[in-house]
Amino acid sequence: MDNKAIVTAEQELTVRHLCDSLVRRLLDGAILFDATRDGLVALAEDRPVAEAPKAGDKKHTPKRSRAEERRILIEANYRAKGHLAVTVPRPSASNRNFADWEQSNLGLFYRPADSELTYEAWMTSHGQASHWTVTDETERAKIVWEPCKIGYWFLAEIAPACPRTKTSWNDLTAPASGIRLLSLEEYAVVYWTHRDLTGLRIDVSTWCWLRTRCGSGALYARDCVGGINVYRFDASLLAVPCDLGGGRRCVEVVLKPAA
Repeated sequence: MDNKAIVTAEQELTVRHLCDSLVRRLLDGAILFDATRDGLVALAEDRPVAEAPKAGDKKHTPKRSRAEERRILIEANYRAKGHLAVTVPRPSASNRNFADWEQSNLGLFYRPADSELTYEAWMTSHGQASHWTVTDETERAKIVWEPCKIGYWFLAEIAPACPRTKTSWNDLTAPASGIRLLSLEEYAVVYWTHRDLTGLRIDVSTWCWLRTRCGSGALYARDCVGGINVYRFDASLLAVPCDLGGGRRCVEVVLKPAA
């Protein structure tokens, strides 16, 4: 049987991330070699393929869970980056939810609690340990950080170009807009997770306002070949629309972990 006909690209990527995580845990001594070898040998054995169910017989057909696939993929990515303390809960989302979100260019992301993963550690694991938001204590003190005691899932727009360009920060954050912008911490999760899992970069040709305040002004972010660039905007410029500047919508804690 042609395996490519039954395994999607996303499922293949999930398995690859799980294998990377398995090797890392093995080398770190978190799991035993003998047990790992025996399990992999069992999987690799050539065994007869179970007979396919007959048409109309659904009781033996396993139902695909997009929520569980996303949970596995996200957790494996965190652990592949060395963040072994991160445990990602399964979101209570249906397959229909995922189909609708894809049609709307929305992605589901998970921000771990600070006790499991800090912003600084996440940036450092992506080669951005020297970024000013990580190292410059004077400027960092001006940032209105949003601590995270409990991890949460959130939706974010992932179109390559930032939506709502030529709209000022003041207009985007006004109650009448109905828009909640990404925070700095959420943007870092979205940018790097999306790039890790798909190879795609966002905001290469645009930049994105963040809801994060910096002093009396605010921050915006965009792609830099090596990662994320974050800039400070003075308060006097928050009412000024820019041709390449827009804002990505964030739906925070839209889904609670399944019980």
